[in-house]
Amino acid sequence: MCYEIKNNEQQIDVILNGFIGVKEATSIRQILFPLFQQEFHSLTFHLGAVTEMDSSGLGLLLAVQKIATDHNASVSFRDVNEQLKERLYMAGIRL
Repeated sequence: MCYEIKNNEQQIDVILNGFIGVKEATSIRQILFPLFQQEFHSLTFHLGAVTEMDSSGLGLLLAVQKIATDHNASVSFRDVNEQLKERLYMAGIRL
């Protein structure tokens, strides 16, 4: 799994690919969450290359959605394949 996090003028982009499990979610969280201490207006997850996501990955997305709401920021998800889209809906993640 590889990921890239870009922070540019209050817009955070998180580009994910491969399998998102416990190890990956923890690693992403360690880099992403400190960015929330700065002011941001929007965060976009690019999920087109994600092959699978377990409950840890889903939990990460839910936590980020809550943090963004608390900061009056928006969260969007791009290029979500149909299988992953169904899992996101079932987890309560708004697309």
